[in-house]
Amino acid sequence: MGIQTQDIARQFGVPNAANLWTKVKNIFLLQEQEGAEKSKRVRKEIEYYEKQRQKYFSETKVSTSKEVVSNFFDSLFYPRFEKILEPAIKLIYEIKRDYPQEFSEFLEFYSSNLKTQHLRQYLSIFSDYFKIYNQLSQMVVHSRIDDEDVDDKIVGSKSFEAVKLYYGQAYESITSFFVVFACLNNIFLGRTYDQFQSMTLSKYMKDVSKEKKANPFKLTHPFYTFTDGLDSTLRNGSHHASIWRDGEKVLYRSGGTGAQREIAYSRYLHLCNKLTISLSVLFIIELELEDV
Repeated sequence: MGIQTQDIARQFGVPNAANLWTKVKNIFLLQEQEGAEKSKRVRKEIEYYEKQRQKYFSETKVSTSKEVVSNFFDSLFYPRFEKILEPAIKLIYEIKRDYPQEFSEFLEFYSSNLKTQHLRQYLSIFSDYFKIYNQLSQMVVHSRIDDEDVDDKIVGSKSFEAVKLYYGQAYESITSFFVVFACLNNIFLGRTYDQFQSMTLSKYMKDVSKEKKANPFKLTHPFYTFTDGLDSTLRNGSHHASIWRDGEKVLYRSGGTGAQREIAYSRYLHLCNKLTISLSVLFIIELELEDV
């Protein structure tokens, strides 16, 4: 894939990340459009992105939408981005090598049934993230370097109304995208992409609850790593707005009526960032599928 290895001091961060995201998003939106001018407009946006990044990292070279978004998230979420991306990509290459026919059938299903919907959902959830990036970025360094010592951190700016629903939104998004890993895992275990151990793909997609979407691949570590940071009780509180702040704590009820729980405000932001990093890697994996 050509993921960059850069000096960590220069790699750490993307200046004006929220503004630059609008350019990255626009590249994908332009690609969805029709018309003779589409390619020229996409090229112009890619060149703009490249020039902006070269201001801070002169070696930046990008020529496709996939290279742009890979560069963006790799730089923004280094080094965890690469840490979870590389094992997953390696396994997917092995699956294609060992089961080429089954992999091809999955790609056909993915392209026809999931690709467009997933792209729109990725663009939406990342746009939600960057709307509140000034809040979430206060803790993002800990997620990037896998530092779990966050509970005693004091967050300077606390606009909780802006962030209280985000965890639930991110949880909903990533668990819905887990269908990709579930299908690939079926192939990895010697079955067709749509045959689970004890159910069909249709049942998995329609009937399996979000908190159980990762169960089929829980023994496949490169995929199951993406569940890190998932908490169904916190999701329920965030998703149903049964969540509030009291000083340095976030209090919530699962489903609105369950027992009251609490976590540190800093950990809430930390978990939001962890899910977003996983989402960014899964996005790159989906873009890479057809080029494996």
